[in-house]
Amino acid sequence: MQHKKIFSIPKPAWVVLLISNFVFAWWLKMEIGSYRGWAVVDLSSDLSIALPTILAVMQFALFALTVDMLMRLMVISVNKRLTKGQIPVIAVTAFSILIYGLIGLIGFILLYDHGLSHILATTGALGVGAFFIFREWIADVTASIQIQTDHLAGINDYLLISGDKGAVKVIQIDHRMITLQSDIRYVTRMPARQFLNLHYINLSRQPEKRGTLRRISFKLSTANNSTRVLETMETAMKFLVSKDHRFFPRYVCHVQQIEGGEIGYGLGYECDPSIPQNTSNNIVFTRLLHIFRAAAINLGSDMEVTTTAEAIPEAQQRLMDIYHSSVLKVLDENQVEEISSIVKIVRYEAGEHLIRKGEHAESMYFISEGHLEVVIQDNEGNDKVVASLWPGDCVGEMSLLTGEPRSANVIAKSKGVLLELTKDNLAPIFEESPKLIDEISQILTERNLANEKALSSSSGHHEKANQIKVLAQKIFKFFFGSKANH
Repeated sequence: MQHKKIFSIPKPAWVVLLISNFVFAWWLKMEIGSYRGWAVVDLSSDLSIALPTILAVMQFALFALTVDMLMRLMVISVNKRLTKGQIPVIAVTAFSILIYGLIGLIGFILLYDHGLSHILATTGALGVGAFFIFREWIADVTASIQIQTDHLAGINDYLLISGDKGAVKVIQIDHRMITLQSDIRYVTRMPARQFLNLHYINLSRQPEKRGTLRRISFKLSTANNSTRVLETMETAMKFLVSKDHRFFPRYVCHVQQIEGGEIGYGLGYECDPSIPQNTSNNIVFTRLLHIFRAAAINLGSDMEVTTTAEAIPEAQQRLMDIYHSSVLKVLDENQVEEISSIVKIVRYEAGEHLIRKGEHAESMYFISEGHLEVVIQDNEGNDKVVASLWPGDCVGEMSLLTGEPRSANVIAKSKGVLLELTKDNLAPIFEESPKLIDEISQILTERNLANEKALSSSSGHHEKANQIKVLAQKIFKFFFGSKANH
């Protein structure tokens, strides 16, 4: 709670208010013969509304206002110095009610009966009666103050309540009630004292950033190797966490059951509670499907597995599933089928050095399974990871298309599968359709500019077009030498 939300008058105005108490007391002395209005008023013998009675009541009101404004100025001063643990508005409101109530009660008793013992007895009796009448209201206000001053919950906090399936958001806290909203926008209001009795976890106030826990499940054919499926699920989640900060690196993949020729898999994950559950599930399923297709995981029945395996070789199936996310997307389906029939499968282990900087090579790789890292050395000779590559990505395409040396090291972070494509595989297609070189050059140029954060107002269209032209000339020269002037 910020101090700016607490109403108060400026300090100079409070000083004027304080002085006015003394001026008013002096004026009372002149009008009724006493600095204290209650000294000359006795309501026990005369209940008529006379000038001295009105002036005495005004003196108590002025004093109560001065004390209230002083309390508010002090709270604001304290809150300005605190970044956490600030005094909330509701506590200030409660203090104000207490101040006016006590001064008003004392004022009435002093005007009615000047005896101190009677004052204490009457105050106690009235206090007990008021507490009995307003006990539920007082309990709610007290609970609301406790919730805010102890920072148990605040506006926009996300809570996991025991027994509920998803997280709820706190959208309002007033002097008595707390309003919660579910991820499908159902709103619940409850008394503050009832909220204190709930068993919940405040996700927004954890020592480290935490999210809501969610689960999905699905079934795949027993024709798939379950160990390989679990490894692919792990890769998919690592990929998702690296690309979307709303998903946290805490997840578990496991086999749930085997039934009727199918294996049931479960995935528990943690994500930002602000994402609706249906949305987060869709994101996870989409990423799983992308990685499963890249790894040629069978998503159909056993019958479909047999038919597909007989009709399409493994390497061809893998490339057909992922080429659309690479530079080969400029090729038509027939051209991709032609290439996929001759690509080679390369299997690798975690930690293997797949590409070394400075090497001359005429091949590129598509990642079908696993996780790679691109590493360069900084000015001090230390290895620095500049990119992570995932299923569907390609690596080494610049060396394949231009014949230039490898520009970085590529290291395997997990066991996986690559599809290797060579210059000899692409040459016949480029010879048949030379315009493809321009299209591929444009894709590579835009990717390089994006990686260098150069696609801004400072990088004009002419500069970009020139880079595309230069790259296209390099590719054409590498593939066809001096056959023609491209």
